[in-house]
Amino acid sequence: MKGLTNIGILPATLVLLFGLPAGLVFGQAEVVNPHGKMDVSCIICHTEQSWQIDKKINDFDHSGAGFVLEGLHAHALCRDCHREPVFSHVGTSCADCHDDFHRGRLGADCENCHTPDGWVDRSVMQQEHDNTALPLVGAHTQVDCDACHSGAITSQYVGTPSACFACHQDDFDQTSNPNHTSVGFGYDCETCHTFFANTWGSGDFQHPSSFPLTAGHGNLECSSCHENGFQSVPADCYSCHQPDYESADDPDHFSAAFPTDCTQCHNTTTWSGATFDHNNTTFPLTGAHTPLDCTACHSAGYTGTPDGCFDCHQSDYEETNDPGHTAAGFPEDCLSCHTTSAWEPSTWNHDLLFPIYSGKHRQEWNSCTDCHEVPSDFGLFECIHCHEHNRSDTDNDHSEVDDYQYLSTRCFDCHPQGDD
Repeated sequence: MKGLTNIGILPATLVLLFGLPAGLVFGQAEVVNPHGKMDVSCIICHTEQSWQIDKKINDFDHSGAGFVLEGLHAHALCRDCHREPVFSHVGTSCADCHDDFHRGRLGADCENCHTPDGWVDRSVMQQEHDNTALPLVGAHTQVDCDACHSGAITSQYVGTPSACFACHQDDFDQTSNPNHTSVGFGYDCETCHTFFANTWGSGDFQHPSSFPLTAGHGNLECSSCHENGFQSVPADCYSCHQPDYESADDPDHFSAAFPTDCTQCHNTTTWSGATFDHNNTTFPLTGAHTPLDCTACHSAGYTGTPDGCFDCHQSDYEETNDPGHTAAGFPEDCLSCHTTSAWEPSTWNHDLLFPIYSGKHRQEWNSCTDCHEVPSDFGLFECIHCHEHNRSDTDNDHSEVDDYQYLSTRCFDCHPQGDD
């Protein structure tokens, strides 16, 4: 080794060639490694031709040093972290290299928000933000952190207000449809805008559930209904649709005194093509009532319309002469004999009361007056006159019958089916 020194080979060269630790070269003063105590051969970074760092340094396995170079760390220059030649004097925590712009307010664990893949990892940041008072949803997921966390101290996130108006005052002041300032809107933006919105625009407005904007209402400008402001706006149809009501002529709503509750006939899809269902009322339309025009029954209006048959069919009742309803004092409950299918024929079946179409009385009469001798009162009837019973014989035949009386009504009591 001494001979090698005499021929001009420097100790540093020996170290390069043989990996000998500095200070062990015989015959020379101890050489101190500028990088401190290392068990790494110099030729990994240096060459015999030049002391300059060789590109082969990229092959150096940094994981052996206890700090794996991942993400952006893999592209950093050695001197970016190793600013002193003694490599072991470099810390491994984030704060050793990265300035804490948060001034310690968010703690010392940078890994909670940052990763080696990028100083700002949006997915990680969003997950952490979801644990705060303002989770990031909708358009908030796309904005830069400093858009909300701005102020005298950059990146001072603690104490940032979570109220919408704190960030959206300019949107509030500049909105003209409607003009939020002039109409006196409150600063509680969530009343009209949703956190999940992708824009500030009116398309994200959620109308109160007390008046949902469906069909035709959903495409209107706010001012169509709120021309006088946004406070105490009536929710009934007529308040907005009075011109439609008054101009309708098929049928004429105004002249016919239609009710002003438009929802009885109309829906929010369109004003035309009313879909009023009479079957949902106390008077379903069946039979001959179905094709009638509304005014056939509602000639005097649509409120307080009576639903008794006689109220509409009085003329039919009075003009009927077979039998004469008026003269006979028929009841005014038309459904006793008639149906909604047609006024004629009557569905009255006398056999349900007293058999005249069957039994012994079948074909034994010609007209109603054969039994009902008083045409004005069909409640009166005679049995005795037809059966030619003389009172003497009848009295004798019924001498043993309790409560016997020589009356037709008593005959019916004992002979309700007209048999013996």
